[in-house]
Amino acid sequence: MKQIAIITLLAAITLASCGGKKTKDKNAQLATLKKELQSKKDQIAILEKELGKNDTIVPVSVAINSMTPTTFINYIDVQGKVDADNNQVASPEMPGVIQNIFVHNGQYVNKGQVVATLKANVLNDGMAELDQQISFAKTIYDKQKRLWDQEIGTEVQLLSAKNNFEALIRKRTTLTTQKTMYNIVAPISGVVDAVDIKQGSAVSPGMPIGIRIVSNSALKVKAEIAENYGARVQGGDQVMLIFPDLNDTMIAKVGYVTKVINPISRTFTAEIPVAQNGKLRPNMIVKARIVGYRNDRAFVLPAGIIQKIGAEDYVYVMEEDGTAKLKPVTLGESYLGKVEILSGLTLGEKVITNGYADLNEGDHVQVAN
Repeated sequence: MKQIAIITLLAAITLASCGGKKTKDKNAQLATLKKELQSKKDQIAILEKELGKNDTIVPVSVAINSMTPTTFINYIDVQGKVDADNNQVASPEMPGVIQNIFVHNGQYVNKGQVVATLKANVLNDGMAELDQQISFAKTIYDKQKRLWDQEIGTEVQLLSAKNNFEALIRKRTTLTTQKTMYNIVAPISGVVDAVDIKQGSAVSPGMPIGIRIVSNSALKVKAEIAENYGARVQGGDQVMLIFPDLNDTMIAKVGYVTKVINPISRTFTAEIPVAQNGKLRPNMIVKARIVGYRNDRAFVLPAGIIQKIGAEDYVYVMEEDGTAKLKPVTLGESYLGKVEILSGLTLGEKVITNGYADLNEGDHVQVAN
């Protein structure tokens, strides 16, 4: 029993000794952690102080457009072709067979110039015979007149000879007029564009083939325009004509607008006279830009900067304090990436046109160099 008590006492002393050692170690560890924590707090305080000194607002770099009135034009782009106002076929006044052709492609002719003739053998023979009759009638008339001057013969004989002679003269004049009908003449002055007949070809009045003559002095552009633009296109509207094959442009005005809508294509025709130009040819393709709408006192912005929020349209503007603000605007016409602003902006207002994608309302902004 005495030995057991001694062993128990020794064990208790050992445990007490070990427990005290562990407690001492934990206290030391706690003290170390507290020192490290204080060090971290000191570092945090220093950093916060430094950040507090340097924590300035960095504005967003933007580009602006100061609102000033400018011209906004909405064009109607259509395709047309060059048309010769005078493009006619020289045809005969009476049926017959081609005897001679006096012109060739590309040759310039004057109005009334004979370009071809028909065979008129019977008429020519009749005129030759008539010439003989006229010559004989004149001889008889001259003799009767000399006799009458000598007071020989009767007045009736003189008048009969004179009447016969003059009747034959009138008949020859008629045949001469008829002979001109065997000539094919140029109806207009211009250039021979095509000769669709040959010697020996049978022709008649009104045939669609013959000698085509084109006058470049009166050219026009014809353009077919959709009927929904009917209220916008009027005579006198300015037009930019673009000739892709010539790499050239021309400014003109609409001369005439047809009043009837084509029931098949649902289009109407605008005719645009053009100045004489040796480069233009009938049926040449033309791109026509007709001024369908014009506002000379408009605020104009790129269409891409318009912010759509619900059913409303907005733009960012730069306020006097350098912050961005969304302003509602009312849009008008648009053309080729430009849009007309009808209301919502004032003269001189600074609209942000670049850098707006990264903005929120109230952000500070600065104009980029």
